[in-house]
Amino acid sequence: MIAAAWDAAEAACRAQHAAGVDEVRCGADAGVGARGARIRPRAPAPAAERESDAVQAAVHAVHAARDVGAWYVRACTTAYAAHCEAALAPLYGGASHEAVPAAVDACYAWLCERYALLAADAGGLGAPDAGAALLLECQTRFTLAMRKEALETLPAYFMHALASTPSGVCADAQGVQVAAQLRVLGLGALVQGVLASTATHVLEAAVRRETHGVRGHSLEHAAFPALRDLLDAQLVPALAALLEARPGGLPAADEACARDAWDLSVSHAPDGARRAPASVEALSVRLDYRLARALGQVRLAQLFDIVGQYPRSRPALGDLMVRAPLTQVWLEKTDERVAVAEAFAGALHARLLHPGVDTHAILVYYVNIVYALRLVDTSGVILSQVLPPVQRYLRTRPDTIHAVVSALLGDDHAFELLRMELASAGAGAGVPAPPPARAEDEDAEARPEFWTDPTWAPRPVDAGPEYSQMRSRDVIDLLVSIFDDHAGFIQALEAHTAQQLVRTQDYDTTRVARNNDIFKRRFGASSLHHCDVMLADLAASRARDAAFHAADDRAAPAAACARAVHPLVISRQFWPAIDTRAFTLPRRLADALEAFAAHYAAAERKRRVRWLPYLGTVDVEVEMGDGRRVYASVTPLEAAVAELVAGLGVPAEETRAADAPPRIVTADNVAAALDVDRHAAVAALRFWASHAVLEELAAPAAGSFAVRERLVS
Repeated sequence: MIAAAWDAAEAACRAQHAAGVDEVRCGADAGVGARGARIRPRAPAPAAERESDAVQAAVHAVHAARDVGAWYVRACTTAYAAHCEAALAPLYGGASHEAVPAAVDACYAWLCERYALLAADAGGLGAPDAGAALLLECQTRFTLAMRKEALETLPAYFMHALASTPSGVCADAQGVQVAAQLRVLGLGALVQGVLASTATHVLEAAVRRETHGVRGHSLEHAAFPALRDLLDAQLVPALAALLEARPGGLPAADEACARDAWDLSVSHAPDGARRAPASVEALSVRLDYRLARALGQVRLAQLFDIVGQYPRSRPALGDLMVRAPLTQVWLEKTDERVAVAEAFAGALHARLLHPGVDTHAILVYYVNIVYALRLVDTSGVILSQVLPPVQRYLRTRPDTIHAVVSALLGDDHAFELLRMELASAGAGAGVPAPPPARAEDEDAEARPEFWTDPTWAPRPVDAGPEYSQMRSRDVIDLLVSIFDDHAGFIQALEAHTAQQLVRTQDYDTTRVARNNDIFKRRFGASSLHHCDVMLADLAASRARDAAFHAADDRAAPAAACARAVHPLVISRQFWPAIDTRAFTLPRRLADALEAFAAHYAAAERKRRVRWLPYLGTVDVEVEMGDGRRVYASVTPLEAAVAELVAGLGVPAEETRAADAPPRIVTADNVAAALDVDRHAAVAALRFWASHAVLEELAAPAAGSFAVRERLVS
């Protein structure tokens, strides 16, 4: 019956289109007859011929032939394989990615044309599910035709498709079409993987641009906000456009049930559960991790410099910190604490812990490590692995104790954060001392205070040996814990306190007393008894000074200078070793000090004053020949040198004359007159040279200075 129907169809077609007999014969040889002549896969007849009455009559005549649809699918599949090989040939042999759209579109258009032909005559072919079968078979042939050379052009093409414009990253319209066509042709999972890789490259390039460009090089700008905006506002929408666009030309029902030849999880699923593999949400999560990892790796390479420039580099450090409402950008997502600790420890040994770096610089970096790493890693794991080697190295330095005390109590701007913490610690009068360090082999988890602590957590497996101490101590305690015992630290603290009190003006001991109270709470009140005595000496000296200046029985010649004397009387046995050397004081200064000594002897009949002229400060005013006035707070020796130079015996009118010869003073003359060594005399003379009062000369001999009455304009 089927053969007779096809014979009738051939006769009808031959009657209307005698020129098409050869085509009919070809179709008949393939087993289809007239129907094949008009809808054969390789070259379908024009629509006008297919819609002719004779052909439609033939179609209806074979309506009951159930195997005609299967034949058409097999014939299309065979023809499609050859067509894909020819269409994809321009992509082989290292071709440019510019050939991708034309090649993919040729394969897709061929499939859509045959599918439309099948859909128009599906009833006549008697195969209602032939469309889905045709799509599945053609997907397989297209996948097989995409050889390695063709696949290697896709990443370059999609890198171009994610076009970078002045306004940001967007999806190219042609790229959207190619991505949609490839998904229909069975490469949805491959497209998603290629786009994920391409987007990762875009993010890595943006990370390098943000962290090494003009903005990021100074480490004073955070890169994460701009990168996150690039990901959320530009890159993810562009990827969504590439992954969710529909190319058209195929019914949505058949497109949805088409398997993905590159996604086994979908291809092996039941027919009813098949769906497109592209998931923008999953890709967004994957890219979020890639961004965190790429940015973290760059900041890890910069971590030594970031810590060194803290707190100015806190924005760059913020790329590794917790950012509400986001989660931890890097460590919480990548869990690379051990890698961070190892890399940072290596940088410390190579760039910090060696004889070429002085102790002051190491201590500055030590403090920055504590502040910075506690922000980056709130668990304290990295700090517990990085800080102990630095502490062990500082113990080998002989000047570490004095450097630590100077950092805590001095005026160095590099330790401003440390002094702010010290001041905040002193704001609460009832702050108890931290618990003493326990031995490492002690079972810290058995301590009773942990039994009721709701925040208690077990010790991390990657924590360092001194993990508990690193978490519980503040920065000041971590500095003090550098030393094995506190005796040496307390001695250095007493020496530094004495130096500060000697330089105190107006008997203001507020800051020293506050710091003393803070350390007494940390080390015990009795440990700083000498510091208490030194502060008491300051208070007694203030009272004695007020009484001295209130008296009216001074000698007239010494009255002017005596009013400027504000002495500090100390209890010698409680003060640390101080400079007791003496030199010959100038007459006016000696008279002023003698006036106070007489007053003190009258008030304290069993005590006498012994002056220590190398200690203290003197406020001086020097008037030069051109009317300049130089004000300076100097040491007594520098004041003595100024007075000695001023009293060289040159008449005032000659001193003021413009053509007067310069007065010359030598270091040997000053050393002999004041009974000091020549080195100290040269240092004092050079101090005044730095203030343009003197000018160092090479002749007549080394150590010669001329008085600069006038400055050359």
